[in-house]
Amino acid sequence: MMSTVVIGAEVLNLVRDGLRSQIALAAQHISGADEQLDAGRYPERYQDPLRCSDALRALLEKIGWSGSPSDLKIDLDTHAWALLEALQDQLSDHADKLRDSDPDKQSDDDRDKQRDEERRAAITRDMNALSSLALIVLLRMQVGDQRR
Repeated sequence: MMSTVVIGAEVLNLVRDGLRSQIALAAQHISGADEQLDAGRYPERYQDPLRCSDALRALLEKIGWSGSPSDLKIDLDTHAWALLEALQDQLSDHADKLRDSDPDKQSDDDRDKQRDEERRAAITRDMNALSSLALIVLLRMQVGDQRR
């Protein structure tokens, strides 16, 4: 029985951003493997980063590199790992943004205060959506594992 999840339109671009970020990280790992002594003699050093890059790219190809966001159904048997990596990347990025925004920052300009509050609210809203999707994916994967 295939386990699926719907990536909502409201988080689709965030998932795309997370996938692109993780692909860049996998490329760094491939480069790091290439810089090791006798890299050509040990091709297995490339296997894990290439496998990761392939999985991330496969999900990005499935959801599209860009375009108008819309709800998309994703097969978790195929794409769960890549989806969770993208979600974790974006949750970490948003947590950093939230930490960097100072709610107690003194400003004489009410417009600046309002903009900062709106920005924090948007970051928090995105984090809630990302966290919810991550939890759904993890729970569906656990249920799928128990059925096997």
